[in-house]
Amino acid sequence: MPSLRRFGVAGLLAGTVVVAGAVAGGSSFVSHQPGAWFFGTPGGPLGFVASGSSGAPALSMLGVYGGLAALSVVWWRLLRTLWRHPGISVRAVLRVIVVWAVPFAVAPPLFSRDVYSYAGQGAMVSFHIDPYLYGPDVLGATRFDLLASPIWANTPSPYGPTFLSLDGLVTRLSDHQVLADLVLLRLLSVVGVALIVLALPTLARSMRRDPAAVVVLGAGSPIVLATLIGGAHNDALMVGLLLAGLAAWKRYGPVPGIVLCALAAGVKAPAALGIVLIGWNWRGPGARIPERIARTLGALGIGAATLGALSAVSGIGWGWVLTFTAPDKVSTGVTPVDAAAHVLAGFLHAAGDPVGLSSVRTVTSFAGIAVAVAVGTWLLWQSPRLGDLRALGLALLLLALLGPVLWAWYLTWGLVVLAPVATGLLRRAVVWLSIAETLVGASSVMHMLGAFAHKGALTDVMVVLGIGAVTFAAMCAPFRSRPTGFAGATVGGRVAQAVAEPAAAPIGPIRATGDG
Repeated sequence: MPSLRRFGVAGLLAGTVVVAGAVAGGSSFVSHQPGAWFFGTPGGPLGFVASGSSGAPALSMLGVYGGLAALSVVWWRLLRTLWRHPGISVRAVLRVIVVWAVPFAVAPPLFSRDVYSYAGQGAMVSFHIDPYLYGPDVLGATRFDLLASPIWANTPSPYGPTFLSLDGLVTRLSDHQVLADLVLLRLLSVVGVALIVLALPTLARSMRRDPAAVVVLGAGSPIVLATLIGGAHNDALMVGLLLAGLAAWKRYGPVPGIVLCALAAGVKAPAALGIVLIGWNWRGPGARIPERIARTLGALGIGAATLGALSAVSGIGWGWVLTFTAPDKVSTGVTPVDAAAHVLAGFLHAAGDPVGLSSVRTVTSFAGIAVAVAVGTWLLWQSPRLGDLRALGLALLLLALLGPVLWAWYLTWGLVVLAPVATGLLRRAVVWLSIAETLVGASSVMHMLGAFAHKGALTDVMVVLGIGAVTFAAMCAPFRSRPTGFAGATVGGRVAQAVAEPAAAPIGPIRATGDG
């Protein structure tokens, strides 16, 4: 068996370069509010102050984007090794992933200030302030409010009782000390990724896939490391509980799986699709439609009862049902919905209609959600034929891609679920989307383009061109070879095979075997 040590060292170095570049870039990649982390910000306990310029220095951008590209290539090469040598233990690849995760686990919150909003919402819960009526601004001029992004200052929380009850507990455990609170929130995201790692081997074995390769594909990807751990997003906990629910369904039956998926939906609403999937497939592939509908309604009832009990015990309430669309108030500008809005507005302007872009975007946003709901419904309806995990993963991926706003970490919803069943062209798509969204979506690509205007220096232009070349090479890496996949599957194949490949034959209850 090949040694994996070189992959661990290479990924550790790449991750360290990413974090060093982000810290050196100041507010371009991390919060530059005083005391926002232990290092890299003014007023931090370790005293290191990063650049305070509004634009990232060229070398900082080279570190961030070059490091992410290097990490992506190392990840891809490890996957190729695992596909060519199936049977490597899960423990061996887990050690590699842990080493890769270290720089991101100790870094300041990367590419997003969402975790500071979490801290503010946790403080509200600890003070018994309804987070579904107010934003962190209600806390006044405290660190919990000042560190959060101003755009969310008066925005009610979109998160459910699972996350907010943990969020309030974390704040109380930290004794309302901001830095301690942020560390515990980062640990929550690590726990979410740990749940993913624990669940993937069970799901892989149920699909007759190599567990080690599936764990690396789903939990070791650069998008998981950079956004779920580095950004400390609560999507990690949502996806972890969702995967745990799916694994519990395969191993112990529908009810434990539904309860865990309901807890995942209590973090963020999209995980509720897991409840629907389990209910629809409760009785197996031979069930009739009326029985499927009845079981699905029963599964939704169990899920609602789980969330109701949690809401009552925690005192959080059901306000998230009305506020879960709060993140849609902003636009990332790089979504399919935005692209369609710009194209449609251009045609309308050429035809003499001066309609505003925001009005057109409202229409395309509605259309995107309608398409995602329609296709997602069809996928779940056809899940007995397409395969349950494949149908759920594609539905979650569509929901993220066609939603009004797209952040890189949203793609982890579907990409991680697809890891145990991704073969052929679908596996290529999972790898490419993971790399592309890490490089383009993890932080604003405008930071790269901004170097052209930075003093007009030829060095900056050359650095940006170098970043572009490395990025392009990393995104093309999955298409340079055709390694033989495990379980007899070859990389490539038709689109229809990638989407509609049936699930592996049932193998009965899953028992714990080997490394997991």
